[in-house]
This record gives sequence, structure tokens and C-alpha cells, in this order.
Amino acid sequence: MKKVVLSVVLLSSFVFGEDMDNIDDFDSAFDDVVVPVKKEKKSYSFSLNGSLKLRGYGFIKPTDYEGINNSRAQMDSILELNSKLKKDNYLFNLSIFGMIGTEHNSYNYKEIMHEFRDINKEVPMGGIRESYLLRTSDNYDIVVGKKIFKTGISTLYSPSDVYNVTLSPDPLDPYTTGTWLTDFEYYLNSASYGIVFFPFISNSKTFSSKSRWSGNDSETSNNTNNFIVPEGTTIIQDRENKVRALFRFKNNTILFKHGIDWMIDVGYGPSLYSVLEYTNKSATYLETRPEAWYVDFGFSTTYKKLEVHSEVYYQNAFSDRDDDFISAVGGATYTLDQWIDKIGLDKVNMTVEYVKEIVVDSYDSNKTFRSSEKERAPKNDILIKADAEINDKWSLNYFANFRLSIKQNRDSGRYQKFGTTYKISDGFVGELFVEVFNGDVNSYYGKWRDNDRIGIQTKYSF
Repeated sequence: MKKVVLSVVLLSSFVFGEDMDNIDDFDSAFDDVVVPVKKEKKSYSFSLNGSLKLRGYGFIKPTDYEGINNSRAQMDSILELNSKLKKDNYLFNLSIFGMIGTEHNSYNYKEIMHEFRDINKEVPMGGIRESYLLRTSDNYDIVVGKKIFKTGISTLYSPSDVYNVTLSPDPLDPYTTGTWLTDFEYYLNSASYGIVFFPFISNSKTFSSKSRWSGNDSETSNNTNNFIVPEGTTIIQDRENKVRALFRFKNNTILFKHGIDWMIDVGYGPSLYSVLEYTNKSATYLETRPEAWYVDFGFSTTYKKLEVHSEVYYQNAFSDRDDDFISAVGGATYTLDQWIDKIGLDKVNMTVEYVKEIVVDSYDSNKTFRSSEKERAPKNDILIKADAEINDKWSLNYFANFRLSIKQNRDSGRYQKFGTTYKISDGFVGELFVEVFNGDVNSYYGKWRDNDRIGIQTKYSF
């Protein structure tokens, strides 16, 4: 543009004989000319990712259980797709999944997607994991839709983190999906305040009573959400829906020159656990969630390579329709990255937690046939998790749950998992594992004493 104008000026001076001694000044004047630029419209941003997990395993021992799936070779797979659409301060997230396996009668092959008031017991082949709209600002966030909702602060086990739905055709490999909610979070300095409403309640899905995970008990035949009820009884699902509300507060406090993350939640509405209540029909019970109020408190702090955390959950059920109880967990994580190179390791992370439940007031047996005790686990347990990194690709893994007896109830048991993980390439990880069960014959892990297994798993993320 400058060259064109300059050419016109030179041509004019040649024709009209004007003096061009100040041509340099004329040229420099164009340095201050502002050329208008068209403003680009704000565009949407879209991302898509996912993962595929394949797992196969074999049970070491055969079983002689009658009428259940006795296959010693099993497999399962999960495909997950996650998409995000963002514009300005709005984000829409959609995550869907599909899963299939050989666990007999645990999967629902008829209904792919079942949302909102879902009281079905069978594991769906597919569905929506998350689907929510997020509105963000400097001071607050608003979420509406189905979202994985985390409240606890504990590492291995959180007594208050039970709002989401879990799909567990294999009880030791649960898959988490979200819960429907409306969440408003307000941020002020280092604190956040939240009000959450849960308009729908859905049941988690577990293994079938015809699975080898149900154990060998000739006196029982109906397994529903960990309730073992006598043969010949009928369970009715409570179809009345009630809104659950929760107030949340989180903060970071500087104490003794160290930051402490802590939180407190206060909730009201249907209990997080189910009970079996009497009906006016003989041998017929209603599975429902009684009204209750509940509160949980937790904190976490770090000192050098040591992280310490604790969490306490308390439930008070109305009209004595369920137990009033306290579930508490305390633990620590330590990172060791010095001196271990002498034994061929780069780093070791180890977490140990102790979980204890105390029943403050037992349920009224004249109103409730069985409380939620069978759903509430663990009760008096030690949890251990250790990961030893050999290098940036290879690690050794260990997890254990030691259940201790309470008042000679013969519920002591042990579960241990030994594994090794190898990073094949970016986004592609393989794992070899062995799981071992032991305990009293009627204990939680003792009923799986024939389910020792060895397996291999691969997960590809894209």
C-alpha cells in the first residue's frame, strides 16, 4: 500500500514539477497509520477423547455351587467416549460408555440406557456416564445435569462418597457413573460454599445371585444390593422419589505454617443406604431409603513427604427406621524417593488407612426387617496400598483389605491384590494381577475363598 501511494506521489511530482526533498518525511508519516482489522467472531471449541479397557482372568479353583455361573475363565470390556463443547463461560460435557462381559445374568441386554429414577438391579450394557452443563464465572459455578460428584477427602475409602452410581458385575472392579444434580458453588478467597440438590435416586448395580460372587449359601437365593434375604421372600422397590439436599463448605487454612484442606457437608433427605421394611403382606418387604439427616467432616494436610488425612460421617435416621451410626477413617500417605535406588526402585508411594464404624442407636426391629448394615462396608478394616516405581514405564503394585473381627462375629477376612503395570506406549498400559481371598466361612471375604484368580488387563486411552 505504501509503495502504491509513493508511486502516485512521485508521478505527481514529475508531472507538476514539485520539490521531493521531503519524501523521507512523507514516507515516515505512514508508520502511524492504523489499518482497521476485522474482528473474528468467538468460536466454539470441541474435544473428544476416550478409552478402551479389556480384561481377562481365570479362577484358580473350580466351584460346586449349584445353579450359578461356574465358568473359570471370564472376561469383560469397557469403552468410554468423552466429549466437551465450550463457548465463553459455558461448557457442555457428555460422556457415554458401553460394557459387556461374561458374568452370567448380571448384564441387562434389553435396556441400553435407563436414566432418572433407575431402580433396576442389572448392570446396563451402556448408558450416559456424565451429561451436564457448566456455567463458570470468577465467583461461582453452576452445574446442571448428570455428573460424578465427589465429597470425600480420604484417599482409599471415603464413607461419604456414595452419591454416584457404581456398576459392579465384578465387585472388585467397579465402574462409576454420575448422579443427577443441580450444584451451585460460590467462591470467596480460599473458601467455597455449595448447595446441591439431587432430584433422582438410582440404585447401584451389582453381581447376580447366580454369580459365583454370591457365594455358596443354600439357605438364600435372593441377592439385592448386598441384602441376603431368606428364600421365598418378595422384595418391593420403593418408587416414591424424594429430593435430597446438601450444603457444602470447603476451605484451606494455614496452621503451624502448613496448609490444611478441610471440608464439612450437611445433608437432608433420603438416606444414602437402603433398608428392608415390613409390609402388610407376609414375607414381603419394601426396599426403601428412610428420611435422615447426615453430616461429614474431613481434612488433609502435608508435611514434607508425608500426607495425613481423616474423615468422619454421621447419619441420623428418622423414626428409628435405620441405624444411627458413625463411620470414621484416618490414614496417611508417604513418598519414599531416597536410598531406594540401591534396590532398583525410583520411588515408592504407600498409603495406610484404618476404618471404624460405631452404631450409636440401632434401628427399631418392629418397623424395619433389616437395617442398612449389610450395605455399609467396611466396619473395622485396615487398608494398604503401595506402588513401587522401577522406572518411568514399569511399576509394582499391592493392595490389601484386612477385615478385623468385632465381638467374635466371625467376620474377619483378607483380600490381597498383587500386580505389575507396564506402560507399553503413550496412552497404552498393560497390567498383570493376582487376587487372593481368605477368611471365616461366613465372612465378607471368606465367602469368596474359592475365587482366587489371575488376570491380565490392558487400557488404551486416546
